Amino acid sequence: RFGLASTGWESDFGIAAMAACRFSAAVALLCSVLCCATTAETPKASLRGAASSVQAAVASPPAGAEASWMVLGDHQVAEDEGENLLTASGDLEFCKQLCSHLEGCKSFAFCGAQCFLKDGQVTPTSESVDNPHCTTYYRGVKTDATTTLAPDSEEPPECRSFTSVLVMNQGQQYSGNAEADIHGFVEMTLCTNGIMKATLQVDGGHSEIIATHIHHCEGGDSHQTRTAALCTGPPVVNFCGNNAASLIADGAKYSVACSGYNSADTSITEDVQGTFIPNWDILVTERVKDIFANPDMYYFNVHSLADFTHWYPAHVGVCRGPLKPETSVIATTTPAPGPVKCFSFYSQMSMNELQKYPGNPDSQASGYASFTLCTNGTLQGQALIFGGTTKLIAMHVHRCEGGDSPQTRTAELCEGSPVLNFCGDNSAGLIADGTSYLEACAPYGSLGASRTEHMMGAFVAGTNRGTTLAERVEDMVQNPQIYFFNAHSMASFNHWYPGVRGMARGPMELWTGA
Repeated sequence: RFGLASTGWESDFGIAAMAACRFSAAVALLCSVLCCATTAETPKASLRGAASSVQAAVASPPAGAEASWMVLGDHQVAEDEGENLLTASGDLEFCKQLCSHLEGCKSFAFCGAQCFLKDGQVTPTSESVDNPHCTTYYRGVKTDATTTLAPDSEEPPECRSFTSVLVMNQGQQYSGNAEADIHGFVEMTLCTNGIMKATLQVDGGHSEIIATHIHHCEGGDSHQTRTAALCTGPPVVNFCGNNAASLIADGAKYSVACSGYNSADTSITEDVQGTFIPNWDILVTERVKDIFANPDMYYFNVHSLADFTHWYPAHVGVCRGPLKPETSVIATTTPAPGPVKCFSFYSQMSMNELQKYPGNPDSQASGYASFTLCTNGTLQGQALIFGGTTKLIAMHVHRCEGGDSPQTRTAELCEGSPVLNFCGDNSAGLIADGTSYLEACAPYGSLGASRTEHMMGAFVAGTNRGTTLAERVEDMVQNPQIYFFNAHSMASFNHWYPGVRGMARGPMELWTGA
Protein backbone atom coordinates (compact mmCIF):
# COMPACT_ATOMS: atom_id res chain seq x y z
CA ARG A 1 0.00 0.00 0.00
CA PHE A 2 1.29 3.46 -0.91
CA GLY A 3 -0.20 4.99 2.24
CA LEU A 4 -1.39 8.31 0.81
CA ALA A 5 -3.07 10.63 3.27
CA SER A 6 -6.83 10.98 3.16
CA THR A 7 -8.03 14.04 1.27
CA GLY A 8 -10.28 14.97 4.16
CA TRP A 9 -13.55 15.33 2.26
CA GLU A 10 -15.22 12.97 4.72
CA SER A 11 -14.55 15.26 7.69
CA ASP A 12 -15.88 18.28 5.78
CA PHE A 13 -19.28 16.65 5.75
CA GLY A 14 -19.10 15.24 9.26
CA ILE A 15 -19.24 11.46 8.96
CA ALA A 16 -20.56 10.28 12.28
CA ALA A 17 -19.49 7.35 14.45
CA MET A 18 -19.00 3.96 12.84
CA ALA A 19 -22.07 1.88 12.22
CA ALA A 20 -22.18 -1.75 13.25
CA CYS A 21 -20.82 -4.06 10.57
CA ARG A 22 -23.58 -5.88 8.76
CA PHE A 23 -22.88 -8.78 6.46
CA SER A 24 -24.85 -9.83 3.40
CA ALA A 25 -24.48 -12.67 0.89
CA ALA A 26 -21.35 -13.54 -1.14
CA VAL A 27 -19.93 -12.26 -4.50
CA ALA A 28 -20.61 -10.24 -7.75
CA LEU A 29 -21.16 -7.05 -10.00
CA LEU A 30 -21.74 -5.81 -13.54
CA CYS A 31 -23.36 -3.36 -15.94
CA SER A 32 -23.94 -2.42 -19.56
CA VAL A 33 -25.51 -1.08 -22.72
CA LEU A 34 -27.49 -3.56 -24.81
CA CYS A 35 -26.72 -4.41 -28.43
CA CYS A 36 -26.49 -7.33 -30.83
CA ALA A 37 -23.12 -8.99 -31.24
CA THR A 38 -23.72 -10.28 -34.72
CA THR A 39 -24.01 -6.78 -36.08
CA ALA A 40 -21.40 -5.14 -33.88
CA GLU A 41 -18.67 -3.21 -35.61
CA THR A 42 -15.05 -3.59 -34.57
CA PRO A 43 -15.01 -2.38 -30.95
CA LYS A 44 -12.22 -0.08 -29.90
CA ALA A 45 -13.06 0.72 -26.31
CA SER A 46 -10.17 1.43 -24.00
CA LEU A 47 -9.65 -1.18 -21.35
CA ARG A 48 -8.55 -1.25 -17.72
CA GLY A 49 -7.61 -4.35 -15.96
CA ALA A 50 -7.65 -8.06 -16.73
CA ALA A 51 -9.78 -9.89 -14.25
CA SER A 52 -8.72 -13.28 -12.94
CA SER A 53 -10.62 -16.31 -14.21
CA VAL A 54 -13.54 -17.45 -12.08
CA GLN A 55 -14.79 -21.03 -12.41
CA ALA A 56 -18.50 -20.60 -11.71
CA ALA A 57 -20.57 -22.91 -13.88
CA VAL A 58 -23.51 -21.51 -15.78
CA ALA A 59 -24.88 -24.92 -16.71
CA SER A 60 -24.16 -28.17 -14.89
CA PRO A 61 -21.92 -30.54 -16.89
CA PRO A 62 -22.50 -34.30 -16.98
CA ALA A 63 -21.41 -36.17 -13.86
CA GLY A 64 -17.65 -36.59 -13.75
CA ALA A 65 -17.03 -34.08 -16.53
CA GLU A 66 -15.40 -30.69 -16.07
CA ALA A 67 -17.09 -27.63 -17.54
CA SER A 68 -14.95 -24.99 -19.19
CA TRP A 69 -15.32 -22.11 -21.60
CA MET A 70 -15.43 -23.28 -25.21
CA VAL A 71 -15.79 -21.63 -28.62
CA LEU A 72 -17.83 -22.56 -31.67
CA GLY A 73 -14.81 -21.65 -33.78
CA ASP A 74 -12.70 -18.59 -34.51
CA HIS A 75 -14.93 -15.74 -35.69
CA GLN A 76 -18.04 -17.92 -35.42
CA VAL A 77 -21.12 -16.50 -33.66
CA ALA A 78 -24.11 -18.62 -32.68
CA GLU A 79 -27.02 -18.15 -35.05
CA ASP A 80 -29.45 -18.22 -32.12
CA GLU A 81 -27.78 -16.28 -29.31
CA GLY A 82 -30.94 -15.55 -27.37
CA GLU A 83 -31.60 -12.18 -25.80
CA ASN A 84 -28.84 -9.73 -24.95
CA LEU A 85 -28.48 -9.40 -21.18
CA LEU A 86 -25.58 -7.00 -21.00
CA THR A 87 -22.94 -5.31 -23.12
CA ALA A 88 -19.60 -4.65 -21.43
CA SER A 89 -16.14 -3.44 -22.31
CA GLY A 90 -13.35 -5.71 -21.11
CA ASP A 91 -10.90 -8.46 -21.95
CA LEU A 92 -11.77 -12.14 -22.44
CA GLU A 93 -11.17 -13.26 -18.84
CA PHE A 94 -13.23 -10.35 -17.51
CA CYS A 95 -16.12 -11.26 -19.83
CA LYS A 96 -16.00 -14.88 -18.63
CA GLN A 97 -16.17 -13.59 -15.07
CA LEU A 98 -19.13 -11.35 -15.82
CA CYS A 99 -21.13 -14.12 -17.51
CA SER A 100 -20.37 -16.51 -14.64
CA HIS A 101 -21.96 -14.07 -12.19
CA LEU A 102 -24.85 -12.69 -14.26
CA GLU A 103 -28.16 -14.44 -13.66
CA GLY A 104 -29.32 -16.19 -16.85
CA CYS A 105 -26.08 -15.75 -18.83
CA LYS A 106 -25.29 -18.91 -20.81
CA SER A 107 -22.91 -17.59 -23.47
CA PHE A 108 -21.34 -14.41 -24.78
CA ALA A 109 -19.94 -13.02 -28.01
CA PHE A 110 -16.45 -11.62 -27.49
CA CYS A 111 -15.47 -8.92 -29.96
CA GLY A 112 -11.93 -7.98 -29.02
CA ALA A 113 -12.72 -5.16 -26.62
CA GLN A 114 -16.39 -5.74 -25.86
CA CYS A 115 -18.60 -8.67 -24.97
CA PHE A 116 -22.32 -9.25 -25.43
CA LEU A 117 -23.76 -11.50 -22.74
CA LYS A 118 -26.62 -13.74 -23.92
CA ASP A 119 -29.25 -16.04 -22.43
CA GLY A 120 -29.41 -18.49 -25.35
CA GLN A 121 -28.26 -22.08 -24.77
CA VAL A 122 -25.26 -22.87 -27.02
CA THR A 123 -23.85 -26.35 -27.65
CA PRO A 124 -21.05 -27.69 -29.87
CA THR A 125 -23.63 -28.48 -32.56
CA SER A 126 -25.31 -25.05 -32.54
CA GLU A 127 -25.59 -23.38 -35.93
CA SER A 128 -23.21 -20.47 -36.36
CA VAL A 129 -22.46 -17.64 -38.76
CA ASP A 130 -19.18 -16.04 -39.80
CA ASN A 131 -18.38 -12.80 -38.00
CA PRO A 132 -15.09 -11.01 -38.72
CA HIS A 133 -15.00 -9.36 -35.29
CA CYS A 134 -16.69 -11.68 -32.78
CA THR A 135 -16.55 -15.24 -31.42
CA THR A 136 -19.17 -17.01 -29.28
CA TYR A 137 -18.00 -18.51 -25.97
CA TYR A 138 -20.15 -20.94 -23.99
CA ARG A 139 -19.83 -23.30 -21.04
CA GLY A 140 -19.31 -26.89 -22.14
CA VAL A 141 -17.34 -30.07 -21.64
CA LYS A 142 -14.10 -30.55 -23.52
CA THR A 143 -13.73 -33.69 -25.61
CA ASP A 144 -10.78 -35.21 -27.41
CA ALA A 145 -12.13 -34.04 -30.74
CA THR A 146 -10.32 -31.11 -32.30
CA THR A 147 -11.18 -28.88 -35.17
CA THR A 148 -8.42 -27.79 -37.53
CA LEU A 149 -8.31 -25.62 -40.59
CA ALA A 150 -8.28 -27.38 -43.90
CA PRO A 151 -4.71 -27.84 -45.20
CA ASP A 152 -5.22 -25.37 -47.98
CA SER A 153 -6.88 -22.70 -45.84
CA GLU A 154 -4.95 -19.58 -44.81
CA GLU A 155 -6.17 -17.06 -42.27
CA PRO A 156 -5.85 -13.52 -43.65
CA PRO A 157 -3.66 -11.19 -41.54
CA GLU A 158 -5.39 -8.81 -39.16
CA CYS A 159 -3.89 -5.44 -38.24
CA ARG A 160 -4.83 -3.09 -35.41
CA SER A 161 -3.49 0.26 -34.23
CA PHE A 162 -2.47 1.15 -30.68
CA THR A 163 -1.15 4.19 -28.86
CA SER A 164 0.72 4.68 -25.60
CA VAL A 165 1.16 7.86 -23.58
CA LEU A 166 4.61 7.67 -21.96
CA VAL A 167 5.37 9.15 -18.55
CA MET A 168 7.81 8.37 -15.78
CA ASN A 169 6.25 5.47 -13.91
CA GLN A 170 5.92 5.35 -10.11
CA GLY A 171 8.54 2.60 -10.08
CA GLN A 172 10.97 4.49 -12.33
CA GLN A 173 11.50 7.51 -10.09
CA TYR A 174 14.74 8.02 -8.18
CA SER A 175 16.42 10.90 -6.39
CA GLY A 176 18.64 13.07 -8.58
CA ASN A 177 17.14 11.89 -11.87
CA ALA A 178 18.07 14.50 -14.49
CA GLU A 179 15.26 13.22 -16.75
CA ALA A 180 12.46 13.44 -14.19
CA ASP A 181 10.22 15.39 -16.59
CA ILE A 182 10.59 13.01 -19.54
CA HIS A 183 7.42 12.07 -21.41
CA GLY A 184 6.35 10.96 -24.85
CA PHE A 185 3.90 9.26 -27.17
CA VAL A 186 4.00 6.26 -29.48
CA GLU A 187 1.70 5.08 -32.27
CA MET A 188 1.86 1.43 -33.37
CA THR A 189 0.34 -0.84 -35.97
CA LEU A 190 0.58 -4.55 -35.16
CA CYS A 191 -0.37 -7.31 -37.61
CA THR A 192 -0.86 -11.03 -37.05
CA ASN A 193 1.51 -11.83 -39.94
CA GLY A 194 4.41 -10.30 -37.96
CA ILE A 195 4.48 -6.86 -39.55
CA MET A 196 4.84 -4.27 -36.77
CA LYS A 197 5.55 -0.57 -37.10
CA ALA A 198 5.78 2.35 -34.67
CA THR A 199 6.48 6.07 -34.54
CA LEU A 200 7.93 7.33 -31.26
CA GLN A 201 8.31 10.83 -29.83
CA VAL A 202 10.08 11.48 -26.53
CA ASP A 203 10.37 14.94 -24.93
CA GLY A 204 12.41 16.20 -22.00
CA GLY A 205 15.15 13.58 -22.12
CA HIS A 206 18.90 14.14 -22.30
CA SER A 207 20.76 10.84 -22.42
CA GLU A 208 20.75 8.43 -25.38
CA ILE A 209 17.65 6.26 -25.86
CA ILE A 210 19.20 2.79 -25.93
CA ALA A 211 16.13 0.52 -26.09
CA THR A 212 12.35 0.56 -26.70
CA HIS A 213 10.10 -2.46 -26.24
CA ILE A 214 6.60 -3.75 -25.74
CA HIS A 215 6.57 -5.67 -22.44
CA HIS A 216 4.11 -8.29 -21.18
CA CYS A 217 2.91 -8.13 -17.55
CA GLU A 218 3.75 -11.02 -15.23
CA GLY A 219 2.68 -11.61 -11.64
CA GLY A 220 1.55 -8.86 -9.29
CA ASP A 221 -0.71 -8.86 -6.24
CA SER A 222 -3.06 -5.99 -7.06
CA HIS A 223 -4.90 -4.62 -10.08
CA GLN A 224 -2.16 -2.04 -10.68
CA THR A 225 0.78 -4.45 -10.31
CA ARG A 226 -0.96 -7.13 -12.40
CA THR A 227 -1.70 -4.79 -15.30
CA ALA A 228 0.18 -2.20 -17.31
CA ALA A 229 -0.24 0.60 -14.76
CA LEU A 230 2.53 -0.72 -12.49
CA CYS A 231 3.29 -4.29 -13.60
CA THR A 232 6.66 -5.64 -14.64
CA GLY A 233 7.48 -8.30 -17.20
CA PRO A 234 9.72 -9.32 -20.10
CA PRO A 235 9.97 -7.55 -23.46
CA VAL A 236 8.16 -9.34 -26.28
CA VAL A 237 8.69 -6.92 -29.20
CA ASN A 238 11.71 -4.68 -29.85
CA PHE A 239 11.64 -1.42 -31.78
CA CYS A 240 14.54 1.07 -31.96
CA GLY A 241 17.62 0.71 -29.78
CA ASN A 242 21.38 0.32 -29.50
CA ASN A 243 22.73 -3.15 -30.34
CA ALA A 244 26.12 -2.50 -28.72
CA ALA A 245 27.44 -5.26 -26.47
CA SER A 246 26.80 -4.90 -22.72
CA LEU A 247 23.63 -2.81 -23.15
CA ILE A 248 20.09 -4.25 -23.14
CA ALA A 249 20.07 -7.47 -25.17
CA ASP A 250 17.08 -9.84 -25.24
CA GLY A 251 17.91 -12.15 -28.14
CA ALA A 252 16.45 -10.00 -30.93
CA LYS A 253 18.09 -7.06 -32.69
CA TYR A 254 16.71 -3.53 -32.63
CA SER A 255 15.81 -2.67 -36.22
CA VAL A 256 17.30 0.86 -36.09
CA ALA A 257 18.90 3.22 -33.62
CA CYS A 258 16.54 5.63 -31.87
CA SER A 259 16.85 9.24 -33.01
CA GLY A 260 18.91 11.65 -30.91
CA TYR A 261 17.44 14.69 -29.17
CA ASN A 262 17.25 17.96 -31.09
CA SER A 263 17.76 21.46 -29.67
CA ALA A 264 14.25 21.36 -28.18
CA ASP A 265 15.06 18.13 -26.28
CA THR A 266 12.77 16.10 -28.55
CA SER A 267 13.54 12.74 -30.13
CA ILE A 268 11.31 11.57 -33.01
CA THR A 269 11.86 8.12 -34.54
CA GLU A 270 9.43 7.43 -37.37
CA ASP A 271 8.23 4.18 -38.97
CA VAL A 272 10.35 1.86 -36.83
CA GLN A 273 10.00 -1.81 -37.72
CA GLY A 274 9.20 -4.03 -34.75
CA THR A 275 11.15 -7.23 -34.11
CA PHE A 276 9.43 -10.19 -32.46
CA ILE A 277 11.48 -11.70 -29.61
CA PRO A 278 11.38 -15.47 -30.30
CA ASN A 279 12.62 -16.81 -26.96
CA TRP A 280 9.12 -17.42 -25.57
CA ASP A 281 6.91 -20.44 -26.19
CA ILE A 282 4.50 -18.52 -28.39
CA LEU A 283 4.31 -17.67 -32.10
CA VAL A 284 4.22 -14.10 -33.35
CA THR A 285 0.61 -14.55 -34.53
CA GLU A 286 -0.43 -15.76 -31.08
CA ARG A 287 1.42 -12.91 -29.38
CA VAL A 288 -0.20 -10.24 -31.53
CA LYS A 289 -3.65 -11.80 -31.02
CA ASP A 290 -3.06 -11.76 -27.27
CA ILE A 291 -2.18 -8.06 -27.47
CA PHE A 292 -5.44 -7.52 -29.38
CA ALA A 293 -7.41 -9.36 -26.69
CA ASN A 294 -5.55 -8.09 -23.61
CA PRO A 295 -3.92 -4.71 -24.30
CA ASP A 296 -4.03 -3.82 -20.59
CA MET A 297 -1.46 -6.58 -20.01
CA TYR A 298 1.13 -4.86 -22.22
CA TYR A 299 3.10 -1.64 -21.91
CA PHE A 300 5.59 0.29 -24.05
CA ASN A 301 8.86 1.07 -22.27
CA VAL A 302 11.69 3.46 -23.15
CA HIS A 303 15.19 2.94 -21.70
CA SER A 304 17.85 5.67 -21.61
CA LEU A 305 21.56 5.35 -20.92
CA ALA A 306 21.06 7.31 -17.67
CA ASP A 307 18.37 5.03 -16.28
CA PHE A 308 20.28 1.95 -17.48
CA THR A 309 23.32 3.09 -15.51
CA HIS A 310 21.28 3.87 -12.41
CA TRP A 311 19.24 0.64 -12.27
CA TYR A 312 21.87 -1.80 -13.54
CA PRO A 313 21.72 -4.82 -13.53
CA ALA A 314 17.92 -4.37 -13.55
CA HIS A 315 16.28 -2.80 -16.61
CA VAL A 316 13.52 -0.52 -15.31
CA GLY A 317 13.28 2.14 -18.03
CA VAL A 318 12.85 5.90 -17.97
CA CYS A 319 9.23 6.31 -19.14
CA ARG A 320 6.44 3.93 -20.09
CA GLY A 321 2.72 3.67 -20.75
CA PRO A 322 -0.04 1.05 -21.17
CA LEU A 323 -1.03 0.05 -24.70
CA LYS A 324 -4.38 1.47 -25.74
CA PRO A 325 -6.41 0.40 -28.77
CA GLU A 326 -6.61 3.42 -31.05
CA THR A 327 -10.02 5.02 -30.65
CA SER A 328 -12.03 7.83 -32.13
CA VAL A 329 -14.01 9.61 -29.44
CA ILE A 330 -17.66 10.03 -30.31
CA ALA A 331 -19.93 12.00 -28.02
CA THR A 332 -23.51 10.83 -28.47
CA THR A 333 -26.17 13.48 -28.19
CA THR A 334 -29.85 13.20 -27.47
CA PRO A 335 -32.12 13.33 -30.53
CA ALA A 336 -34.06 16.28 -29.18
CA PRO A 337 -32.96 19.66 -30.51
CA GLY A 338 -31.02 22.02 -28.26
CA PRO A 339 -27.70 22.14 -26.43
CA VAL A 340 -28.21 19.07 -24.21
CA LYS A 341 -25.40 16.54 -24.66
CA CYS A 342 -25.17 13.02 -23.27
CA PHE A 343 -22.06 10.89 -22.92
CA SER A 344 -21.50 7.25 -22.07
CA PHE A 345 -18.84 6.07 -19.61
CA TYR A 346 -17.85 2.75 -18.09
CA SER A 347 -15.56 1.56 -15.30
CA GLN A 348 -13.91 -1.81 -14.68
CA MET A 349 -13.56 -2.14 -10.93
CA SER A 350 -11.25 -4.13 -8.70
CA MET A 351 -9.59 -3.76 -5.33
CA ASN A 352 -7.17 -0.87 -5.72
CA GLU A 353 -3.61 -0.90 -4.36
CA LEU A 354 -4.75 1.76 -1.87
CA GLN A 355 -7.68 -0.35 -0.64
CA LYS A 356 -5.80 -3.50 0.43
CA TYR A 357 -5.53 -4.54 4.07
CA PRO A 358 -4.95 -7.85 5.91
CA GLY A 359 -8.02 -9.92 6.70
CA ASN A 360 -10.25 -8.03 4.27
CA PRO A 361 -13.48 -10.04 3.73
CA ASP A 362 -14.04 -8.18 0.43
CA SER A 363 -10.52 -8.75 -0.94
CA GLN A 364 -11.82 -10.46 -4.10
CA ALA A 365 -14.35 -7.75 -4.97
CA SER A 366 -14.48 -6.55 -8.55
CA GLY A 367 -17.12 -5.47 -11.03
CA TYR A 368 -18.30 -3.32 -13.87
CA ALA A 369 -20.38 -0.16 -14.12
CA SER A 370 -21.70 1.92 -16.99
CA PHE A 371 -23.24 5.38 -17.10
CA THR A 372 -25.08 7.89 -19.24
CA LEU A 373 -24.31 11.42 -18.08
CA CYS A 374 -26.07 14.42 -19.64
CA THR A 375 -25.42 18.13 -19.35
CA ASN A 376 -29.09 18.75 -18.49
CA GLY A 377 -28.76 16.81 -15.22
CA THR A 378 -29.82 13.34 -16.35
CA LEU A 379 -27.37 10.99 -14.61
CA GLN A 380 -28.02 7.27 -14.87
CA GLY A 381 -25.94 4.15 -14.33
CA GLN A 382 -25.91 0.47 -13.52
CA ALA A 383 -23.39 -1.61 -11.63
CA LEU A 384 -22.58 -5.29 -11.17
CA ILE A 385 -20.30 -6.15 -8.21
CA PHE A 386 -19.03 -9.65 -7.38
CA GLY A 387 -16.43 -11.14 -5.05
CA GLY A 388 -17.44 -9.10 -2.01
CA THR A 389 -19.22 -10.33 1.10
CA THR A 390 -20.31 -7.30 3.12
CA LYS A 391 -23.13 -4.86 2.48
CA LEU A 392 -22.59 -2.19 -0.20
CA ILE A 393 -23.26 1.19 1.42
CA ALA A 394 -22.19 3.77 -1.17
CA MET A 395 -21.10 4.25 -4.79
CA HIS A 396 -19.69 7.52 -6.16
CA VAL A 397 -17.76 9.10 -9.00
CA HIS A 398 -14.69 10.81 -7.51
CA ARG A 399 -12.36 13.46 -8.94
CA CYS A 400 -8.60 13.23 -8.36
CA GLU A 401 -6.94 15.83 -6.15
CA GLY A 402 -3.20 16.40 -5.76
CA GLY A 403 -0.63 13.62 -6.17
CA ASP A 404 3.11 13.58 -6.80
CA SER A 405 3.38 11.06 -9.66
CA PRO A 406 1.43 10.18 -12.82
CA GLN A 407 -0.29 7.34 -10.94
CA THR A 408 -1.23 9.35 -7.84
CA ARG A 409 -2.39 12.29 -9.98
CA THR A 410 -4.68 10.14 -12.12
CA ALA A 411 -7.40 7.58 -11.50
CA GLU A 412 -5.01 4.64 -11.08
CA LEU A 413 -3.91 5.64 -7.56
CA CYS A 414 -5.26 9.12 -6.89
CA GLU A 415 -7.58 10.15 -4.09
CA GLY A 416 -10.24 12.83 -4.16
CA SER A 417 -13.75 13.93 -3.32
CA PRO A 418 -16.98 12.43 -4.67
CA VAL A 419 -18.65 14.63 -7.27
CA LEU A 420 -21.57 12.35 -8.21
CA ASN A 421 -23.49 10.01 -5.90
CA PHE A 422 -25.24 6.90 -7.15
CA CYS A 423 -26.68 4.20 -4.88
CA GLY A 424 -26.04 4.15 -1.14
CA ASP A 425 -27.34 3.96 2.41
CA ASN A 426 -28.52 7.26 3.91
CA SER A 427 -28.45 5.93 7.49
CA ALA A 428 -26.90 8.23 10.08
CA GLY A 429 -23.28 7.43 10.84
CA LEU A 430 -22.40 6.10 7.39
CA ILE A 431 -20.91 7.94 4.40
CA ALA A 432 -22.54 11.35 4.02
CA ASP A 433 -21.30 14.07 1.68
CA GLY A 434 -24.24 16.44 1.98
CA THR A 435 -26.21 14.93 -0.91
CA SER A 436 -28.58 12.00 -0.40
CA TYR A 437 -28.35 8.73 -2.31
CA LEU A 438 -31.47 8.32 -4.42
CA GLU A 439 -31.70 4.56 -3.86
CA ALA A 440 -30.05 1.73 -1.96
CA CYS A 441 -27.46 -0.52 -3.63
CA ALA A 442 -28.80 -3.98 -4.50
CA PRO A 443 -27.87 -6.83 -2.14
CA TYR A 444 -25.82 -9.81 -3.33
CA GLY A 445 -27.95 -12.44 -5.08
CA SER A 446 -27.85 -16.20 -5.62
CA LEU A 447 -24.77 -16.02 -7.88
CA GLY A 448 -22.92 -13.83 -5.41
CA ALA A 449 -23.44 -10.68 -7.45
CA SER A 450 -25.04 -7.33 -6.72
CA ARG A 451 -26.62 -5.76 -9.77
CA THR A 452 -28.08 -2.30 -9.27
CA GLU A 453 -29.86 -1.26 -12.46
CA HIS A 454 -31.15 2.15 -13.49
CA MET A 455 -29.31 4.02 -10.71
CA MET A 456 -30.09 7.70 -10.77
CA GLY A 457 -27.12 9.92 -10.00
CA ALA A 458 -27.08 12.99 -7.75
CA PHE A 459 -24.82 16.02 -8.20
CA VAL A 460 -22.84 16.60 -4.97
CA ALA A 461 -23.27 20.30 -4.33
CA GLY A 462 -20.64 20.62 -1.61
CA THR A 463 -17.72 19.28 -3.63
CA ASN A 464 -18.82 20.98 -6.85
CA ARG A 465 -18.83 24.54 -5.51
CA GLY A 466 -18.22 26.94 -8.38
CA THR A 467 -18.84 24.22 -11.00
CA THR A 468 -22.17 23.58 -12.69
CA LEU A 469 -23.38 20.07 -13.46
CA ALA A 470 -22.93 20.69 -17.21
CA GLU A 471 -19.35 21.88 -16.61
CA ARG A 472 -18.63 18.80 -14.49
CA VAL A 473 -19.90 16.44 -17.21
CA GLU A 474 -17.89 18.26 -19.87
CA ASP A 475 -14.78 18.07 -17.67
CA MET A 476 -15.27 14.31 -17.34
CA VAL A 477 -15.41 14.04 -21.13
CA GLN A 478 -12.23 16.08 -21.56
CA ASN A 479 -10.34 14.55 -18.60
CA PRO A 480 -11.72 11.06 -17.83
CA GLN A 481 -8.28 10.03 -16.52
CA ILE A 482 -8.79 12.08 -13.34
CA TYR A 483 -12.12 10.49 -12.39
CA PHE A 484 -12.80 7.10 -10.82
CA PHE A 485 -15.86 5.12 -9.71
CA ASN A 486 -15.67 3.80 -6.17
CA ALA A 487 -17.81 1.23 -4.31
CA HIS A 488 -17.79 1.26 -0.50
CA SER A 489 -18.73 -1.73 1.64
CA MET A 490 -19.52 -1.93 5.33
CA ALA A 491 -16.21 -3.72 5.96
CA SER A 492 -14.14 -1.10 4.12
CA PHE A 493 -16.01 1.69 5.93
CA ASN A 494 -15.29 0.14 9.33
CA HIS A 495 -11.63 -0.52 8.53
CA TRP A 496 -10.73 2.89 7.07
CA TYR A 497 -12.87 5.06 9.34
CA PRO A 498 -12.61 8.03 9.60
CA GLY A 499 -10.96 7.78 6.17
CA VAL A 500 -13.10 6.67 3.24
CA ARG A 501 -11.11 4.68 0.67
CA GLY A 502 -13.72 2.21 -0.47
CA MET A 503 -13.77 -1.49 -1.38
CA ALA A 504 -13.23 -1.59 -5.16
CA ARG A 505 -12.74 1.11 -7.77
CA GLY A 506 -11.84 1.74 -11.38
CA PRO A 507 -10.98 4.66 -13.70
CA MET A 508 -13.83 6.24 -15.61
CA GLU A 509 -13.50 5.51 -19.33
CA LEU A 510 -15.33 7.44 -22.05
CA TRP A 511 -17.26 4.97 -24.18
CA THR A 512 -15.90 5.14 -27.72
CA GLY A 513 -16.90 3.61 -31.02
CA ALA A 514 -16.17 3.50 -34.71
